[in-house]
Amino acid sequence: MDLPQKRKRISYELTNSQTSSREAAPSSSTNGQAGGFVEGSILRITMRNFLTYDHSEVFPGPKLNMIVGANGTGKSSIVCAICLGLAGKTAVLGRGDKVGLYVKRGCSKGSVEIELYRASGNLIITREIQVENNQSTWMLNKKHTSQKAVEEAVKELHIQVGNLCQFLPQEKVGEFAKMSKIELLEATEKSVGPPEMYEFHCELKTFRSKERDLEVIRELQMRMIYTAEEKYTVKKSNYSSNVVSSNSALRPSQFLTMTVDADERRQLEEQLRAAQRQVQSIDQRMAAIREQQAKLDRRDNELRANKKKLSELKGKKRQLEQKISTKQDSLRQMEQNEINLQAIEEETNAKIAAVNNKKVAIMEEYLGHMQVCLCSPKLDFYPQLFCILWIQGLTILECFTRTLVVEEYNRREREIQNMEKELDDKTNALTTYRQNIAEAKERWLNPLKQLVDQINERFSDFFRSMQCAGEVDLHSENEEEYDKYGIRIRVKFRSSTQLHELTPHHQSGGERSVSTMLYLMSLQELNRCPFRVVDEINQGMDPVNERRVFDIVVRTACGVNTSQYFFITPKLLQNLKYAEQMTILCVHNGPYMLPPHKWSEKAFIRRAKRRQIP
Repeated sequence: MDLPQKRKRISYELTNSQTSSREAAPSSSTNGQAGGFVEGSILRITMRNFLTYDHSEVFPGPKLNMIVGANGTGKSSIVCAICLGLAGKTAVLGRGDKVGLYVKRGCSKGSVEIELYRASGNLIITREIQVENNQSTWMLNKKHTSQKAVEEAVKELHIQVGNLCQFLPQEKVGEFAKMSKIELLEATEKSVGPPEMYEFHCELKTFRSKERDLEVIRELQMRMIYTAEEKYTVKKSNYSSNVVSSNSALRPSQFLTMTVDADERRQLEEQLRAAQRQVQSIDQRMAAIREQQAKLDRRDNELRANKKKLSELKGKKRQLEQKISTKQDSLRQMEQNEINLQAIEEETNAKIAAVNNKKVAIMEEYLGHMQVCLCSPKLDFYPQLFCILWIQGLTILECFTRTLVVEEYNRREREIQNMEKELDDKTNALTTYRQNIAEAKERWLNPLKQLVDQINERFSDFFRSMQCAGEVDLHSENEEEYDKYGIRIRVKFRSSTQLHELTPHHQSGGERSVSTMLYLMSLQELNRCPFRVVDEINQGMDPVNERRVFDIVVRTACGVNTSQYFFITPKLLQNLKYAEQMTILCVHNGPYMLPPHKWSEKAFIRRAKRRQIP
């Protein structure tokens, strides 16, 4: 806090333009400009208990505003007021990270009010900052509102205090040369490009990312080659053109491992027919004891029914064999294509192993039944019954196994069809994305190239006028990678050297400042933003370059088709060339300064003239 015995320090800015906000506010005109102000230009900045100021009002002009004052007087405080008053983040300024730190020391709250020109009626934004909780309250045209509403209003006027191509505070001057080519392109698009240019760029990057994901599905062109013992897989990527091969041992065959010898089968069938004839003969002889053999008769009837079913199963078996042969041919054909069945094969092997366990259980059950039949004293005269049961079990088991194979094959075929459908859908989506990319690229790239050419033309002219050389170009290592596009700045300050890319290390501090300033001036006549702020960028320049840059700034920023420009500097060279369109804002600070409402420009001029009279 200030000591009681000291006078309260008051500071203000002197301007040679307007004297009050009511007098300064220009009326609207048919072309969206009035008095040279463009839509979104700053008409007034009012600060209360803000940094070095108790109360001060600043009235900028519509063109070049030169804010001059000794170090520590509060020039950069005006820059901070513009940023925070227009809903900018404290990180943009590179100073205090808490907004409460921008309130004058010893005060509990401070405020910033900014009046912006609008053809439909000026917009007044008020921000009151509370020190205790680092919170802010907002007003639009004296009505309370939210920060989001203020941000939207500022955005509609194309104001971007977070864009270094529009708003370059003192602490961020060195960061301009550190921007990557990609960051510089995006900042330039937002600053001077048409509103849709950056949107198209973002769409292209999104489309390309999705296209890259879809390409992965089609990139892996798989080829499989089989030998008796191994499987060889070859994968080739269309995107990277890399080829990778691998081999793996084939697993032992587990399909239809149970076989029946054909000769043995014929013998068993002959025995079956003989047994059937003997059974008929025995039935005739045992007519007298049918009552005792009722169970055996029922068993005989069951065998007859099984025989009929066996005949039907044999017919179905032949049909299944034909289908299986056809499906196997199809499988072999698909294995030569790019479908990878390895995962399906592993899953199927596990299921077949479970089926094999069931085969064993079924066989044990049949053997149990046969053992009971063979050991029964009533069936001693049926020696051929064992053969019948054995043949029946083998046949049913074989048909059961073949049925499982067919079902498994059908399941695989459905999965393959689903995969093919999914692949078709992805291919169609990929085609759609590529069409969207082609359309968005045409809408984005051609205007961007024209914009960069215009920037390069001005940038080269500026450097040529300084007897140096500079170029700006659109840089991309791969035309299809839209997130890698960038703007490259190359400069040379001596005739004996080559053009070098602007970096934080290759050029000197003064050369980087000159390059930064001239790039920003190259954007000035292309401006879509209503104002631009550059704080003390001339520090480190040698007098020759500083004078040349100043001349370029005055000539460009005071042109007909340019917007508002704030140039902050602690000093100026002597005998510089000024323009009538310039506004000089002199910042003074001290205990004897008058408050704004007591200041009179006319009285100051009268006193100055009287002092000049001998």
